[in-house]
Amino acid sequence: MLTLSAKAVYGLTAVLELANNYNRGPLQIRDIANAHQIPQHYLEQLLVVLKKSGIVESYRGAQGGYALAKPPVHVKVIDVLRSLDGKLEIVPEARRDGPLLFFWNALEKSIQLLLDKTVEELMAEKQHADQQFVYHI
Repeated sequence: MLTLSAKAVYGLTAVLELANNYNRGPLQIRDIANAHQIPQHYLEQLLVVLKKSGIVESYRGAQGGYALAKPPVHVKVIDVLRSLDGKLEIVPEARRDGPLLFFWNALEKSIQLLLDKTVEELMAEKQHADQQFVYHI
């Protein structure tokens, strides 16, 4: 089964937080870490990787921190995950031959469709899901 690392989970969480704050200035690492119970030192390392990938940018100074390098509509979930975890595979390519090749290819295409969403689409889906659980009496 495809298992995403803590790097990928924490990194995507941080990117989503930055997307929610897009165009409002940079967020400080400690604020993101505290809001999502991510070890601050670990988050720093992840944000450096995401910066090298061009997904986030950093700002120095008292009001500094991190922000998305481009609008959330131009940041794909798969790009965030690949920058942190490398190539994502259900079944290693060396083991894809044989009678189940058609199934592995179909499974990978289905997962690719989910991961090919933009961060903006992910934010909209989260907002919709959050609204599903709001009950009024």
